[in-house]
Amino acid sequence: MSAVLDRRRCKAESGQASLEFVGTLFMWLVIVLVTLQILLAMFALAQANSAARNAARSEVISAGSGQAAGRSAVADPLKRSGVQSSCSTTGGSRGSVTCRVSITVPMLGPHWVPQWVPPLVVTRQAVQPMTEVR
Repeated sequence: MSAVLDRRRCKAESGQASLEFVGTLFMWLVIVLVTLQILLAMFALAQANSAARNAARSEVISAGSGQAAGRSAVADPLKRSGVQSSCSTTGGSRGSVTCRVSITVPMLGPHWVPQWVPPLVVTRQAVQPMTEVR
């Protein structure tokens, strides 16, 4: 009698492992995509920080060159999503230069993901003192 019940139980549970695998696979895929998106945002933040410093240094050396230097310091894949750079001077010829770089982080996933998730923009600024009169 016990063998008959075991056989019925096995037939009733056939396919259970496949369903658990599909459910678990979907969760792992979501976890991997979210992790990759966080890493991409961290990369964009590091690029924005470096670009702001480069823009401020360039603006101190040659007035008007900071915006272009800020945009060119960003990696090409991030340029496609959008980069904005601006520089301003405070305090005259002995003051300081403040440059700000904003990068729109590209979204991973299907084409409909940006419709559901608001765009993520990372912004960094750098201040460089002017040590010499221009």
